[in-house]
Amino acid sequence: MNKLIGLAGIFGIVGLVYAFSPNKDKVNWKSVGLAFVMQIVLAGALILTPLWKLVEVSSNVVTHLLTFANEGISFVFGDMFSGGWSLFLGGLMPIVFLSALTGLAFHFGILQKFVKVIGLTVAKLFKVDPIVAVNGVTNMFLGQSDSLFITKNYLPKASESVVFATLVGGMTSISVSVVGVYTGLGASMEWILVSMPLTVFSCFVLTQLYMPTEYKGVDGLEITSEGKGDNFLETMVNYGQTGFQAVIGITVALLVFVSFVAFVNGLLTIINPAITLQKILGVVFYPLAFLMGVPHAELGAVSQILASKFVLNEAVAFGLPQFADLSVNAKAMMTIVNCGFAGIGSIGIMIGTYSSIAPNKVKTVVKLGFKALIIATLVNIMSGAVVGLFL
Repeated sequence: MNKLIGLAGIFGIVGLVYAFSPNKDKVNWKSVGLAFVMQIVLAGALILTPLWKLVEVSSNVVTHLLTFANEGISFVFGDMFSGGWSLFLGGLMPIVFLSALTGLAFHFGILQKFVKVIGLTVAKLFKVDPIVAVNGVTNMFLGQSDSLFITKNYLPKASESVVFATLVGGMTSISVSVVGVYTGLGASMEWILVSMPLTVFSCFVLTQLYMPTEYKGVDGLEITSEGKGDNFLETMVNYGQTGFQAVIGITVALLVFVSFVAFVNGLLTIINPAITLQKILGVVFYPLAFLMGVPHAELGAVSQILASKFVLNEAVAFGLPQFADLSVNAKAMMTIVNCGFAGIGSIGIMIGTYSSIAPNKVKTVVKLGFKALIIATLVNIMSGAVVGLFL
């Protein structure tokens, strides 16, 4: 029964987005249909076929990389946290090492070549603007801000629909450098890795329904290598410093948001000890939780997680006790949903990023920011529902 509800929910989200589309006459149904089928086929292949072994192997590789990061953390911080890593050291600090590795791949052109080949192939296959396709692939590695720099030379002249697609793509994705944060909060590395390619296709479905981009071929698109150092060591250090800045930013956000939620809940207990901010916000997201097809008994918890992610961020959502208490299948679905930066704060991040690489598009970002957040939230929810079909 839950799977039937989830399937109905998937079609319901697609229908809802199309109903509010301001560009219905420009929708390329062949492209949308192909992306829709591909997300379902990909999810089924990754979960039900031997490809799941590849997911497990990839999970082990990434987990092993995190142990290398712990060597550096241990050297710098010593026995400060002997007896167990804190979230700051064990979950956040590995971002520095993983960012440095990303810089290494960037310095030698490995990342750019991979992104260009896969991105332009995706553009041809789904008939989407190549900037959108390249951005979607890049988001899996660099996240919503840094991925925009790969095609920064083209964004000042990009159409409104392309800007919108980059906003949604950035909000629905995560960067590989933050996976340690989520596993430190109890998420499964396997499901985190499944979310990364799956979300790309889900994003194509809804962005090309709501605000379609025009395909004009892929000739002439070049991937920028701006940001490389004079040698690979300098590039690694530069990327590592960027990663450390991200660590501080996430740390501050968690401190502020978690403390603020606790403060508000403390005030609410004066009115009624049973009321919390998550429960109040969860009422709004209850219908979406239902459409995902999660077990009825967990609808309340799932709706509260969805609300926390939307209003605060995904790290706070992962850290909720409601997430830890979910059943195995519901936790898998919510891991997929939470693996995206679709929170209100992302609008500010995207405004800041565009102000530095395409200042003439800032007004467009401001105008489309909240709409992009809504579509991005639906993308992540739809991805979770698709996974639920195969559990």
